[in-house]
Amino acid sequence: MQLWIVGVGAALAEFWWVAPAAAGAGAVGFVGVRRGRTTRARRLGLTAAQHELQQARSDAVSARAAARVAQAELTRAEAERAVGRAHPDDVRTARRALETAQRAKAAATATIRVARARVGAERAAVPARGTDPKHLPLARLMAAHDAIAARWMEYETDAARRLAFPALSDVRVPATAEFLRLEGIAREHRPASATATLTPEQFSTYRAAVDDTGRAFAAAEQEAWRLAGHRPDDAPADHSTAARWTIVATEAIARSVDGISRAAEGAASALDAYRSRRDGRDRDQHRP
Repeated sequence: MQLWIVGVGAALAEFWWVAPAAAGAGAVGFVGVRRGRTTRARRLGLTAAQHELQQARSDAVSARAAARVAQAELTRAEAERAVGRAHPDDVRTARRALETAQRAKAAATATIRVARARVGAERAAVPARGTDPKHLPLARLMAAHDAIAARWMEYETDAARRLAFPALSDVRVPATAEFLRLEGIAREHRPASATATLTPEQFSTYRAAVDDTGRAFAAAEQEAWRLAGHRPDDAPADHSTAARWTIVATEAIARSVDGISRAAEGAASALDAYRSRRDGRDRDQHRP
């Protein structure tokens, strides 16, 4: 028994380093995983842009192939028409198909240029290590989304602006309806928090939805200003012109109040005139 205890003690003494080493390896592994997640979060915008560029290139290859096929179909239709085996409508249909394919090819080429520009912009904007999480790509994108919603809510919650620009609250206005539709799509793709784990594809989808929402709000705002009697270009592009918003809205309300006052005065005058005429007739009827 004593020999067994001695043997166990010797083994423990010889392998004392096993448990600390295992613990250290676990800690290093955890730090490595955490660091990897932080790196992915910092480079999420760039990774998504690179994925978009790769997809754009693939789409361009398909578009070029479709254009070549459409060209071949037009050549075949023209040849068959020359020997009387095809109707003129077949040639016109093939020509329209070629024009459509060529436009798609041109659009695909333009998309590649846009994707390349975005890759360059995202590469330059990759945050440094240790950057505050609120400046990471996903947090910045969510903040941009919130800013669009905040600009719309200013028209909803400010009584002066709501009265001056009612179109931004009216879903019967097509531009407003389109903005609200796209904003709903962006909300569907919005992650639960700025620290959520998104794939590059999910980030790209959310970013595209936010971009669409921003453009739709700008269009809806310009239309609301136009319907309110202002030039669409006067619509503010940022919060630096908030004072001008209030002035314009106040002026619009003042005009409305003045118009109501004039209408009320006119109605009162008409009523007084009517009463005077009625009283005159009554006196004439009762005069002996």
